[in-house]
Amino acid sequence: MKVLFLLSDYVLHNSLLTHYADTRPDDELAVVKIPLVLKGKGRRGTAERILPQLSRRFVLGKLAEYVSLMTITILPKVMGRGAIFRRLRATCRRQEIPFHRSENVMSEETLAFAREFAPDVIVSLCHQILKEPLISLAPLGIVNVHPGLLPDFRGIQPYFWELSEGSMRAGATLHLIEDERVDAGGVLARTSYATTPGMSVQLNYYLTIQSAARLLPDCLKALQGGELDPETQTESGGAYYRWPDSAAFERLRTRGHALISYRQLLGILHGRYDGHRADFVRVSKKA
Repeated sequence: MKVLFLLSDYVLHNSLLTHYADTRPDDELAVVKIPLVLKGKGRRGTAERILPQLSRRFVLGKLAEYVSLMTITILPKVMGRGAIFRRLRATCRRQEIPFHRSENVMSEETLAFAREFAPDVIVSLCHQILKEPLISLAPLGIVNVHPGLLPDFRGIQPYFWELSEGSMRAGATLHLIEDERVDAGGVLARTSYATTPGMSVQLNYYLTIQSAARLLPDCLKALQGGELDPETQTESGGAYYRWPDSAAFERLRTRGHALISYRQLLGILHGRYDGHRADFVRVSKKA
């Protein structure tokens, strides 16, 4: 099977690709990396558009997280954990996976790359809205990796809102992208685990991506075999969340959570959470 990954430029997304490649070595893979910018805005334009919507503490917290993650791309080489935070381009180079970088997933260059690769299925974990003709390009469709539980947590950074809103559960949802609606397609699979006191947003995201990575290979295998019956989402279910505001940040702090915990980050590097497993997995298979 040929699988095209559309991945945002975030180091933790590397594990989604590497776990799939290790689990299904006979599949042919390709990657489109999408920087964390708005279409056609570039980094400066994106900052001018997004920053006014965010609380100051949230911006400072994300800046600290960004600096930390940039730093640990070097440290893991010493600690023997480099593969976890390796950059996508480096992973693709090591495994000889075709690679394309694009600030606009719907650009002609990106569509040409996708058409030339001719994927059977597309896997998306990015921040841009996908449209035609990309949606109908792959025969098996587009599987979106949503880093949160649908339909309860739709929208932006659900792994933040799960903690700030006091959810007892967190996890990932694999669903189809059937049109331009956000987080609305048929659900193929869910995986979740219990949130814990003091869990940081960064740790929650790490565990979410790891849970999704373990679920994805079997889900795509079942999709290829025609074994799945996607669960329809009701439009009235759950809520749609936007960028966290000051009130959400305060709720996060009040509940005992933080954007980033350096102790937990070191735990990730040391492999403390390698044994963590979701305690709930549901794949929407045909009866």
